[in-house]
Amino acid sequence: MPPELPDLFLGRWRLVPELCLYEYGPVPAGGEYLIERTERTVRLSVTWTMTDGTTMSENYAGREDGSWQPHDGPGAEAYTINRIDRHTLDSAAFRAGATIGYARRVASNDGTLLVVVQDGARDNGDKFRNFQLYRRTADR
Repeated sequence: MPPELPDLFLGRWRLVPELCLYEYGPVPAGGEYLIERTERTVRLSVTWTMTDGTTMSENYAGREDGSWQPHDGPGAEAYTINRIDRHTLDSAAFRAGATIGYARRVASNDGTLLVVVQDGARDNGDKFRNFQLYRRTADR
């Protein structure tokens, strides 16, 4: 049996702001995404800088089997991470049993690009979808 190919979504990625499409919120001026696998979990770390220089970040990790995992930070009460295939990693955030956010990350066939689609709700409850494009950095 041939060896299993590595997951293409793993790695360090740099945001390409001019190719992002946002229905809600401003497009960041820059950003970096790190997706790495540890022995038992997948860790996601994203840092972004706004046009005014403000920097924000979000980090979380968990099993990639789609199981509910508690979240003690602001916003969500629980989240899931689900490896779909070697190109695709999904996550969802939940509050009061309802989905409040969803993200799908898909790496290109050659592993050089990562598209992130985020679904969520505005403060008034209206749904939005944002698209981000990342390019793999040299340090895989």
